[in-house]
Amino acid sequence: MRMIVIFSFLIAGTMITAAPTQEECPAIMANAGITSGFAPMVAHSIHSLTLEDIRHYFKSDATEENGIPTVNLDLEAEKRVLPNAPLVGYDEDFTTMGLKSFDWVMRNMNRTGWGSRNTNVLVRLTHVLHMSELWDNVAEQYKMVARLLDPESDICACVTDVENNDVLNYLHFLAFKLRYPGITSGNATITERYLSREGRVKRSMDEEYEYDYDFCWDDSNIDYLRSPRPDFRKLDFDLSDLEILKDVAEVMTDGDKGTAAVHLDSADHWDWWRDMVKRLDMGEAGYYDIAVFMFCKLN
Repeated sequence: MRMIVIFSFLIAGTMITAAPTQEECPAIMANAGITSGFAPMVAHSIHSLTLEDIRHYFKSDATEENGIPTVNLDLEAEKRVLPNAPLVGYDEDFTTMGLKSFDWVMRNMNRTGWGSRNTNVLVRLTHVLHMSELWDNVAEQYKMVARLLDPESDICACVTDVENNDVLNYLHFLAFKLRYPGITSGNATITERYLSREGRVKRSMDEEYEYDYDFCWDDSNIDYLRSPRPDFRKLDFDLSDLEILKDVAEVMTDGDKGTAAVHLDSADHWDWWRDMVKRLDMGEAGYYDIAVFMFCKLN
């Protein structure tokens, strides 16, 4: 029944009207079947997306000016979020996306400021394979959306307005978590460690591995629909890391310590990680949200 409602609205939603206002967009998106977890789910799905991934899963002729913002995986760079998913140089001698992404991680495995802080290579590989599975699921929804949705519709105008629908804010949120593990934990000691040396203190490798899957983790199922939302109005992400790091620690507190409960270093420990990754499934509704965003942005 839910999909029938969505189909009907997508078809009706192709009627072009005056550009919707920010105030109108929440109702337009809700009526189109977009969930309240839209912004964090989309940010999670695109934070490490590459142009090669876009071309494989969504649009084969996408260009470097693709309009899909991503977190800058160079964690030492001044720019936190990139305006376009970058071309990263997958080895095209490989024929599967799995091996292409595996090779990409392995080529960067010695870079301590790339991708995430203090993660071992098994965690990084788990991450890229998890993302590949996510995009594969979204791609199925994308095909349906592409048949029904007009890229000039009000729905597309609303979901692509990343400056006002919180997608861009959540990408900055993720960027801070990747750059400064534990910064949103509410632990003043961690915050002071980062601030004491201009926000560039890194955790040593003898501490628990940090990981970069989501906004806040525990042993329960991930619930994007009910997760607390930071008050992004209190933050100016145009400022440098050093200028707003203390504010980020206060405004975006969610208890995330930036460390995994279990080190991924054995078959026994993989049991915990396997179950955690399975809990990341966003379901049909989440993949639909992301597919609508990707279609509207790329067309």
